[in-house]
Amino acid sequence: MIMSVFRTFHGIDVRRGFIISCLIFCLPVLSGCIPAVVGGVVGGAELITERRTVQRVISDNALELKIRGVNKQDELLANTNVSVTAFNGWVLLSGEVATEEQKKKAEETAKSYEETRRVINELQLSGLAGLGSGANDAIITGKVKSTMWVDSSVPATNVKVVTERGVVFLMGMVTKEEGEHAVAVAKNISGVRKIVKVFEYAVE
Repeated sequence: MIMSVFRTFHGIDVRRGFIISCLIFCLPVLSGCIPAVVGGVVGGAELITERRTVQRVISDNALELKIRGVNKQDELLANTNVSVTAFNGWVLLSGEVATEEQKKKAEETAKSYEETRRVINELQLSGLAGLGSGANDAIITGKVKSTMWVDSSVPATNVKVVTERGVVFLMGMVTKEEGEHAVAVAKNISGVRKIVKVFEYAVE
């Protein structure tokens, strides 16, 4: 196969032909890296338009991981679905628990960190949602996010979207006008049963 490739470069510098051949053979491997590169570019763009400081973004990500880690180790919270989302020190708890005691415990854990500025406890007392419900929620979240990205009225990088059983939580730092635009976007998405605003309003 290598010889056939070289024959296609007849009349071209052998060294150039060899380099191009290497690229042809390496493309299947390199293609796996493309999403990571694109993701890095998008991530960089988000940081440029973020209203949070870089330190706060890092702190929020770490806070989510710490709270989730503690919840997983807590026997009281076994067999529960507690989703943790942090933005600028605000912590949203969503999902399902079986008892008020579990709901209170999850909130206490979230409040125990100095990085936490406020806890919004939206945990519902019910059985765990099925796989079908989770898949549907993921689709709704994806549609809301993608629609926000193409709407110049919504600062998509400053809004987190979380969906639980068709209930969409919009969380982030926005102006009141931006927040209303975000709500309008979510309302037009099929499958959305309810919208809950968890916005910290920025100074206009």
